[in-house]
Amino acid sequence: MRPIASLAMALVVSLALAAPVSALAANPPKRVLFVNPGFADQGFWKAVSDTMSAAASVLGFELTIVSGDRKWPLMVSRGLQAIEELKPDYAILVNEHQQAPQLMEAAEAQGTKTILLLNGLTAEQEANMLGPRQKLSNWLGSLTPDNAVAGYEMAQSLLASGEALGLDKDGLSILTLAGDFKTPASIKRLEGLDRALREYKTLSEARRITVNWSGEEAYDRTTIFLKTAAIDAVWAANDPIAIGAIRALRDAGKEPGRDVVVTGLNWSREAVDLVRTGKMTLTHGGHFLAGAWVMVLLYDYENGKDFAAISPHLSFPMSAIHSGNADAYVEAFGDGDWSKIDYKRFSRVENPTRRDYPFDLTTLLASRRRN
Repeated sequence: MRPIASLAMALVVSLALAAPVSALAANPPKRVLFVNPGFADQGFWKAVSDTMSAAASVLGFELTIVSGDRKWPLMVSRGLQAIEELKPDYAILVNEHQQAPQLMEAAEAQGTKTILLLNGLTAEQEANMLGPRQKLSNWLGSLTPDNAVAGYEMAQSLLASGEALGLDKDGLSILTLAGDFKTPASIKRLEGLDRALREYKTLSEARRITVNWSGEEAYDRTTIFLKTAAIDAVWAANDPIAIGAIRALRDAGKEPGRDVVVTGLNWSREAVDLVRTGKMTLTHGGHFLAGAWVMVLLYDYENGKDFAAISPHLSFPMSAIHSGNADAYVEAFGDGDWSKIDYKRFSRVENPTRRDYPFDLTTLLASRRRN
């Protein structure tokens, strides 16, 4: 087996820079492994890693990240290797393509505590595991965003914007571009969309296509679709997909924000700028900050505030960046510098009267550290 150091670009190490006065400060830093299903140097999963690294440095953890380059077999093999060779205190895992259980079992064998991030187990997998801290005693729980509400609110934004532009005269016809049909986050977002399709009779779905989370595939599939059909709206499972669809629409002579309304999810800077110029209705999300939020949970766990007292399965809301708040977000975090956040503001250890975790956009915008 290759030594873990040879993973090169797949591995990033973040050492604690300024550990707070706590149990962490009095002992060697706890070692945390994040098995990232995405790319180390681009896209949504890089943003997750960036926020996690910033929080780890502030909160006193030693963090190692291995990346699967959006290929789940590679994620699993690199994750198994890192668990075996690094023997971390904690492993943060993602149930990408429902592959987390084998990583959880490997961590259990090493005595490594695990927490699932962004994609929890399916109901069937959960039943097989008997829930957190049962069959696998070191599985602490999960931290996931409310993807169903996000998918629903994205559809609502298409309807509202379509009505404002007069695109709904014969109902609003939506092209749905899904990430995949297996990852829990994708399934939940589609459930939210389906709820909106049931509730709003003026909404109809022209076609549902899976594009494997790829902007290029979204461009290709949308281009082909537009040759034989007309639509009023595009519901895109993430921002790269939305941006790929926008390219296809323009190539077909359609102007986003005038002829067709488009929504996405991720809070990517390119999408935020498209929202500011009216080319997208909104970009939902903020869930890349789960990388930081999970470090807050582990900080509290290490210091005697177990999040299971609230629930072993914590969910946090995602928020929409739209025309009304996009400028404020860009002013605060447009530079992508996540070290400016006061992560202790979110901790229940540092704020003993707090009963839950305020992982929301309003608190985020108020959390910048002042120099």
